[in-house]
Amino acid sequence: MRFPSSPENITAEWLGHVLGTNVEAFELEQIGIGVGLLGRLFRITLTTNGGPSSIVAKLPTLDDGARMHVAEPLRFYEKEVCFYREMSGDVPIATPKAFFAEHDPATGDFMLLLEDLGDRRMEDQIIGCSSSDATTAVDALIDLHSHWWNRGDFPEWLPSYSDPPYPLVIAGMYHQSWPRALEIFEGHFAPAYLEFGERFADLVPWFLDSLTGGPLSFCHGDFRLDNLFFGAGVDHDPVAVVDWQICFRGRPAYDLAYFVSQSIDTAERRTCEQALRTRYLDGLAKRDAFYDEVQFLEDYRRTVAYCFIYAVVTAGQIEMANERQRELVLGIGDRAIQAMEDNDALAVLPN
Repeated sequence: MRFPSSPENITAEWLGHVLGTNVEAFELEQIGIGVGLLGRLFRITLTTNGGPSSIVAKLPTLDDGARMHVAEPLRFYEKEVCFYREMSGDVPIATPKAFFAEHDPATGDFMLLLEDLGDRRMEDQIIGCSSSDATTAVDALIDLHSHWWNRGDFPEWLPSYSDPPYPLVIAGMYHQSWPRALEIFEGHFAPAYLEFGERFADLVPWFLDSLTGGPLSFCHGDFRLDNLFFGAGVDHDPVAVVDWQICFRGRPAYDLAYFVSQSIDTAERRTCEQALRTRYLDGLAKRDAFYDEVQFLEDYRRTVAYCFIYAVVTAGQIEMANERQRELVLGIGDRAIQAMEDNDALAVLPN
């Protein structure tokens, strides 16, 4: 189905056709500014005859550089559309209902019309996740990873990040991002991490290869606080998860280490990190998904080191739309460094 490539082209007639109801009127409001980094979100308030009162539209970013160098070569938009069209019903955690999901391979444009989760509770990733909410989030990861544990029916569109062209593209965009990231993070990196940053691009193939051996599961890839909506009503699931652009098949410790190192304030993380790791392993084992503890810890520490890339690439590739995005990037970078320190993550790197 053809779809509007910009919010200005959305019409009541088109919305009515998609939703299967008469849309008498609607209003658009941009939301999530400074939260989403590679897309734009709009709440559409609807006047309908029996349809939803509001939905959320997701469209590509207006940042041409981020779109050209990050989102499109890594198939982020295509994958998220595939997820909502084919897989959202085969994950055991809550996700928003998709009323419409299309991607145009010729232009790279996409459109999602999703259930509005605005009645749920969101927390601020800059402030950080509480240990209670972190426990809820980890339980969702246990459900997701155990359900897809070492299955042989991963969809063809779901990549391993060792597949071409991912290593080349990811190393290239890191290399391109590093000089600008050095400016934004001036004074934030100790010499050991400056040295690590200088050699990171050469380590990308090693990092990505390490994700490809078993155990494998369906990984969200961007499991962070800004993408989690916590239940606020009796009919809500404990947490609903959005933004499936970066999903992949790989070592499941990735999602846990990414979440813990990026979304929890350093002081809070130090009080709950070990308990969250234990809860995760125990929860998997109860579902007959056995993760060797030694391998898990190695995967976890390696991921903590790899997550340095998110601060660098975000700083180097994405134009800061507002001060919140800048605070978010600086916070991610500082937390990544502290998590590497606490987990002695640099010790797992090859010489």
